[in-house]
Amino acid sequence: MHNFFAKKRMTAFLFILALATFSILNMIHSFEPLKKTLASADYRFSNAKGIINELDADINEHVLEKFGFVEAYGYLQSLMWKNEENNFEVVKDTEGKLHYTYFATGPTDTKELSDRVAELGAQLGSKTKLTYVMTPDKYVRGYTTFPEGIPYNYNNETADGFLDHLKQSGVDTLDLREGLLESGIPAKDLFFTTDHHWKIKTAFWAFGQLVQHLDGLYHKPLDPEHYFTDMNNYNVIPYKDFFIGSQGRKTGKLYAGDDDFDLIYPKFKTNYSFYFKTGETEATLNGRFEDALLTTYPLNVKGAPYDLTADKYFTYLYGNQGIVHVTNKDNPNGLKVMFIKDSLAVPMISFLSTVVSDVYLIDPRYYPGDIIDFAKKTELDHVFVSISPQDLVDEFFPYGKNNVEGPFTSSK
Repeated sequence: MHNFFAKKRMTAFLFILALATFSILNMIHSFEPLKKTLASADYRFSNAKGIINELDADINEHVLEKFGFVEAYGYLQSLMWKNEENNFEVVKDTEGKLHYTYFATGPTDTKELSDRVAELGAQLGSKTKLTYVMTPDKYVRGYTTFPEGIPYNYNNETADGFLDHLKQSGVDTLDLREGLLESGIPAKDLFFTTDHHWKIKTAFWAFGQLVQHLDGLYHKPLDPEHYFTDMNNYNVIPYKDFFIGSQGRKTGKLYAGDDDFDLIYPKFKTNYSFYFKTGETEATLNGRFEDALLTTYPLNVKGAPYDLTADKYFTYLYGNQGIVHVTNKDNPNGLKVMFIKDSLAVPMISFLSTVVSDVYLIDPRYYPGDIIDFAKKTELDHVFVSISPQDLVDEFFPYGKNNVEGPFTSSK
């Protein structure tokens, strides 16, 4: 009996020792982020809750061997054949692809948001056209199915209502969900498995659809010889088992695997100027498409598949920037266009730059200025709004709410 309790005490002691050791190592690991947060904190009593939330986020983000625990947890979920993780934060469809979803009883009313887009069009004037480009949701109608018990968020139905309101207001629309299954790309390859974005080949297909749509609006076609929209005129470099997306970073590779990634860029001669600014960070790059519009950093990072800065999707246009200006120096007399966009549209816009003169991009999340005011003051032929079904929320439609002068200064 004495030996029995001695073993119990020893086990308890070793467990407490291991827990204390991990706690100390974890405190050391998260010390610098916590120090930085505390140094920049606003210590007014009214902001106490905010400071606590920031510290909590720092601790959760900088857990020692965090992704080792993520992988272990994901592996256990896969062993139990579970189709959801962390209270349905990420779910798996019948094909094994990951999705963000939530419990909903029906589509969201987005009339107020569509009215803002219509107001944007009214403010632009007669010389500048407006088109809403609806990129597809990862839940592809006619293909994607969820296992029993997995909630559906009605993103597609919300997008349907949004586009209907725009059409009633006379706004031109392009719905890229239509024809997606007839694109020639296998349905299983339209979207990444571990990320909410479409694959780069799907974005290239969308570029072709957008050019066709514009050809119906302008007397002069953008690509009369179908040269720039032909994939044969582009280099396609495949990276096998190379990419773990935003959803995969939450579940781990052992739960859902990883993705292939294709880097696509022109074979033909190109010459660009690329300017971007987000907050206090700004830069200007010049050169070929692959020199100015692509960053190879995410492709070259070794041993950090969970590092957000190594996100392969953000190889194009340096990801989400507050304001971007792309100048195609080989096409000075082409269309001047502007996109108000979310991340899904980024590679599509990169390819569109081959057939236009200037492209301006604004991400409403990171641009502090008045978007309508910027559009009115900039020489533009066409303005596009391209926010995907999952992002049809107030954050992406701040038109007219912010009267702060925009930070953009032409790089010319």
